[in-house]
Amino acid sequence: MPAPPGSADGGHPAPGPLGVVQSLANTLRDGRGGDPLGAREDAAAWLFAAGLLPAGSALSNSDHAALLRLRESLGDFLAARTGGRQDDDAAARLTKALADGRVVVTVESPGTIGLASAARASYSSLVAAVAVAIAESAAAGTWPRLKSCSAGNCGVAFYDGSDSAAATRCAAHADPDHGA
Repeated sequence: MPAPPGSADGGHPAPGPLGVVQSLANTLRDGRGGDPLGAREDAAAWLFAAGLLPAGSALSNSDHAALLRLRESLGDFLAARTGGRQDDDAAARLTKALADGRVVVTVESPGTIGLASAARASYSSLVAAVAVAIAESAAAGTWPRLKSCSAGNCGVAFYDGSDSAAATRCAAHADPDHGA
């Protein structure tokens, strides 16, 4: 899944499918002003560009509200992780938002295991794609490196590719003497 054009990445793009999760988290901070998910039609266009929504699909008012909750819970979870805080409420809200994806385990010959959406609705399928991206990234060890910049009012989601995985700031706010 490619990230939509013009998506912010904090100077550190996440690898593979985690990139679309990073792009979703950064829609409030995409550097172009405004909120590309703020209106239903704009959100549908962004989701289409991200490869998360089929062409011609629309979001209902409830789907749009759920999408905004997903983004908010993702941002809160990343901020807590970056700050070294355990935030059970943020984790529970993210889990609840991802549950709309109705993810199932698939078994293929000769025993390959995967994850897929059991949903037929467009919104549920896009949430499943985000959930699968998170699960695959967790399995690859990259999920814990997606963080939220702790500088001032930044909050940009960035990928911490440092050897120590101890970065707390995006490239724009990194301390040149101590890395990101």
